[in-house]
Amino acid sequence: MRAVWAFLAVSAIAGCASGSMAETSRTFRVGAVIANGCAVSAETGGSWGSIDLGSVNGVDGGAAQGSLVTAVAAGLQIDCTPGMSVTLTADNGTQPSNGVRQLVHATRPADRMPYQLFANGSQTPWTSQAIALAFPIGTSRLSVPVQARAVVQRGVAAGRYSDVVRITVTW
Repeated sequence: MRAVWAFLAVSAIAGCASGSMAETSRTFRVGAVIANGCAVSAETGGSWGSIDLGSVNGVDGGAAQGSLVTAVAAGLQIDCTPGMSVTLTADNGTQPSNGVRQLVHATRPADRMPYQLFANGSQTPWTSQAIALAFPIGTSRLSVPVQARAVVQRGVAAGRYSDVVRITVTW
């Protein structure tokens, strides 16, 4: 019986070599999971840049306005996975008074100047409300323009005024 088996094995190998081919196949899967996520493009120090309201005459007062502009683009640059919906919120800055953002004098903290932010072309001040953003398939970066406006009252002390606002992206 052992001799017959050996003969059949040699015969099968010889049969393949003479032109009759045999073939077998199997499949395997390749896959990936794309996770939802966002990133914010920021300048050195984790900042999106600054809004410069320019110079206003402290004797006469007047309106001051400026836009968030960085070396990269105008506005907040948000990068998210296509197909996502996110919200964007801004806090009241580091020195609010009664829920109103305040610019504070660099060396005289008691001297303040109220200001408002406006986002995405809205004429309504951006306070605590969230801004909804949608990233359609094929789009992973959106730019949200932000403007600041202040009305400078007469008799405001000269000097540099500033504030810092934290922006949060939630998904």
